[in-house]
Amino acid sequence: MSNPILLLVACGAPLASRLGDGVRAAYDQGWDPYVVPTDAALPWLAEQDLANAPVIVGNRKPTEPRRTPAADAIAVVPTTFHTLNAWATGNAYSYPLTTLCAALGSRTPTVAVPYASQELTGHPAWPASLAILRQAGVRILDPHDGSPTSLEPMMPGTGSRVVDGFRWDWVFEEIDVAIRTRESG
Repeated sequence: MSNPILLLVACGAPLASRLGDGVRAAYDQGWDPYVVPTDAALPWLAEQDLANAPVIVGNRKPTEPRRTPAADAIAVVPTTFHTLNAWATGNAYSYPLTTLCAALGSRTPTVAVPYASQELTGHPAWPASLAILRQAGVRILDPHDGSPTSLEPMMPGTGSRVVDGFRWDWVFEEIDVAIRTRESG
């Protein structure tokens, strides 16, 4: 029997510098991880050890087969203001966004860890997008403490502390909750 498939979508924000830790944690917990970075995330991943996890970039050509197996779960760590709003409104103009929009349609268990500044989270689209994603079943986690019930914006000068304190077990605990919720509902 093969391991379940976990797609790790990463956006371009400092928390992407911890994706290698997430890949290794996924392997340790019995997942087969695939990394799906946005273009903005690629510089954050360039020097990381991703433990031979496949990294899927760009859109496939019409003659190419699907590049990942069907996902059993998805973790979006981090998700930026840009990607979160595009995802919530169904703007599937890149491979990562197509992956995320399709996950909503298929009800794939999904956890997202937003990473956005106070200025951006004050925009009226932010709470509306969070509400849409939560209503669709996405588990939203605060990058500061892993809380699934509150979400604090990134304050100036706190990024390195948040990145250093981030724990991947928060993500995997919520993936388990999302899977159980899907199975029971």
